[in-house]
Amino acid sequence: MTSDLMVRPVLAREIRKLNEDQQEAATHSGDLVVLAGPGSGKTRTLVARVGYLLETGTSNGRGVAAITYTNHAAREIIERLSRLGISAGDRLTAGTLHSWCLSNILRPYSILVGRKHPDQLIVLDDKSKDWVNLLEESFERAGVMAIAKYEIASFTKARRRFAVGDVGEPRDPMVDAVQIFEKEMNDRGFIDFDSMVSISLSILKEHPRVAQLVAARYPNIVVDEYQDLGPVLHGLVTLLNDSAGVRVSAFGDPDQTVMGFTGADPRYLNELMTKFHPVTLKINYRSGRAIIAASHAILGESRDHRAAEDREDHGVIESIEVNGGLRLHSEVVVQKIEELTASGVPAHEIAVLYPRKGPLLTGLLHAFSARSVGYVHERDEVLPSGPVADFIRACAARTVSGHQPSIGSESSADVVFTIGELAATYRTLRRGSGLEDIPQRGVAKSIASLVRRDSADGLPEILGWFDGLVRGLELDEVADNSSRYLDVECVENFRDCCVNNALTLADISVGELRNGKVALTTYHSAKGREWQVVILPGLVDGIMPGRFWDRKRRLFPEPPPDRLKQDRLAFYVGLTRAKSAAVLIYGDHWETDWGGRNTLGVSRFARDVLAQLSLPPGARGTRGADFPTF
Repeated sequence: MTSDLMVRPVLAREIRKLNEDQQEAATHSGDLVVLAGPGSGKTRTLVARVGYLLETGTSNGRGVAAITYTNHAAREIIERLSRLGISAGDRLTAGTLHSWCLSNILRPYSILVGRKHPDQLIVLDDKSKDWVNLLEESFERAGVMAIAKYEIASFTKARRRFAVGDVGEPRDPMVDAVQIFEKEMNDRGFIDFDSMVSISLSILKEHPRVAQLVAARYPNIVVDEYQDLGPVLHGLVTLLNDSAGVRVSAFGDPDQTVMGFTGADPRYLNELMTKFHPVTLKINYRSGRAIIAASHAILGESRDHRAAEDREDHGVIESIEVNGGLRLHSEVVVQKIEELTASGVPAHEIAVLYPRKGPLLTGLLHAFSARSVGYVHERDEVLPSGPVADFIRACAARTVSGHQPSIGSESSADVVFTIGELAATYRTLRRGSGLEDIPQRGVAKSIASLVRRDSADGLPEILGWFDGLVRGLELDEVADNSSRYLDVECVENFRDCCVNNALTLADISVGELRNGKVALTTYHSAKGREWQVVILPGLVDGIMPGRFWDRKRRLFPEPPPDRLKQDRLAFYVGLTRAKSAAVLIYGDHWETDWGGRNTLGVSRFARDVLAQLSLPPGARGTRGADFPTF
């Protein structure tokens, strides 16, 4: 299959190192769906696919659009291509769906088709006051009897379905709220990430010539995490494929659809499988056999996933029964972390996962603080978000990493910007704020002088570094002139957060660097990552899967099927982050924040795994550990 590859030697060697399924996915000549289970080398295969398309299917002025779920994933694609000697330049656009739509549809064509140019609009985030106020107003006018800030996910789901023509049930007030919200966004000159995508889709539908122009620029689109990107992406991709002839390569896994509460649905990926050439990546290079077998038990269905044949470590599933509440679960977590680190497992190779905010998270934070466990709480970041804040974080990561342009292994996804990449990002920020451009070489020289690490890590030194970066690059002016809502007052807020939380450079770098501390994160945020050991506490019915209080009936009712499925898939994703060991901490009761005791039994997900482990060796998997009791 790969003997006559017409690509540069480094890429050819990389493709030959892939297994047969991966090679087929990388070099297929048409539309493609790649079903990539946990640990199956999806990113390596996707990068090989992008590289192959750049080498064989593009010419000057024509390229590949790599659409990813996060900016971090997009940067990793660029970094790995660089390791293969491929500097794609303008032939490759790698980024999130909304950023690709903004750069390649809205900015070039909005005015031409009679719409407002996006740079004339104010970009809102769903955490901004204006956005939330508008949502509350829309709910009130539509008669939605709910508190808006608690229904953002439901609103987003309805909004994305409405964008593709799914109007839901007749006289649904949530759909009415969507229509009111969209009209007011347009009338007030606002735009947000969702509307960037939905407006782009409507432009392509209403103006086929624009779709043809986009296809001429990007004859190939590669989409990562297809199952979680939702109905509007699916509408956009299928339109470009059907009407403009864009070749599509969709990578994903229906079993890892963890964003269903915002409209993601595995049926979109499954639909492509009926149209495109399917390839399944069957080998799990991450986890041992015991962990793979346990993951299949959670799904309750067989999957064609298997461990690498040359792997001697079968992996461990350790289950710990806790005869106490969630505080005791948290104490057991700390004991396990201390045991692991004492045995030589690096702290940053340990993750503790929890489903959502609540008593389990409260207990974990208390226990970590009481025992001085160093951790990174990745769902409670205090720093501002947005392009300018992300740039400051990237500069902090570069400062921490020193002269090395990147850290981590091929599988770690911890990538640090080079000085050249930082310079290019900064110039883009300046242009987006309407400021005079600065030559690349001059910017790179300035940044290189500002990210040198030659001081201690106390607060005065950190503020000195921060203030020097802001003054040297005029970041306050860049932020103040930005059209993006998230950038306004970003610099001042960033500095205040550093002071109020006594942050270090490593703290500022969270999201860029994750080394040195235990990761404390949600199941959803763990997706796409891996650790040697994953600890899963709180496996009690009502916590995982979750149950929510019914005031009228004064009980925690059985979760509805769709929510139960979401929690099951989230648990599956969390367990399959483990390379060597997964520690399941379970019990039969938990306490509410107001002291009530709920004896709802052991989590059904934990019971599924325990039942699988109790079978004779070889029946469905390998038992990984005995069951100690605390």
